[in-house]
Amino acid sequence: MERTNGDRFISAYNKLDQGIRNIYNIKQSLGFGEVVRKVAPINSIIKKYEDDLIEFGRLRNAIVHGAGDSLIAEPNIEVVEKMEQIARIITTPPRVIDVVPKRKITTVSGETTIAEVCALIFESGYSTVPVYLKGTLVGVINRKMLVDCIGAAIKAGVSVDKMLKEPAATGLDVLNVTNHYEVAPSSITIDSILFMFQQNRKLSTVIITKNGNYDEEPLAIVVTSDTLDLQSVLDNY
Repeated sequence: MERTNGDRFISAYNKLDQGIRNIYNIKQSLGFGEVVRKVAPINSIIKKYEDDLIEFGRLRNAIVHGAGDSLIAEPNIEVVEKMEQIARIITTPPRVIDVVPKRKITTVSGETTIAEVCALIFESGYSTVPVYLKGTLVGVINRKMLVDCIGAAIKAGVSVDKMLKEPAATGLDVLNVTNHYEVAPSSITIDSILFMFQQNRKLSTVIITKNGNYDEEPLAIVVTSDTLDLQSVLDNY
């Protein structure tokens, strides 16, 4: 028998409510609205739909009579589908590794000079290059970083030739890099990685490895320009 809108709404509501509580270890005595407000600052999806979810919680209380979830009204299909989508994203979130573009990952040794990195970026067309020293990630150099640094050196009258001869590992200091990259495990979900970019506006690159360790080989690279596509995946999930 086909399920009613009310049945679908309540099922998705309960799934979402319990899913959030399980993920964040929130006690049952806290109301749904309070749960949403509590989690919104640390979950990009809940934050995005915060006001909708508060309204959905009120709707649930308005159409349910008694402890047995007996329905006294039916929500419209748009509300039902939105609630089902949010519950699906939160309880079975898609992983980044499954949807991020499958790029060839080019890495360089820490002994490679910055000049050689420039040439590699030009020849390969890849804008982001992880730098490894003795098997451990020590930094990430990207095209914008190089251009900005060379431009700053020229303006300051600093020898560009000297800077370009620096090994990549030590040259990272010369490039005056900030906290612009992070490492994440292959289990990371799209909503989690989007939250990382939202929290750190300087973040330009996330290197994905099996367990999120710096001494593991990179499986995928996510850059700022990927976030729009990742958000689109969530919006249509």
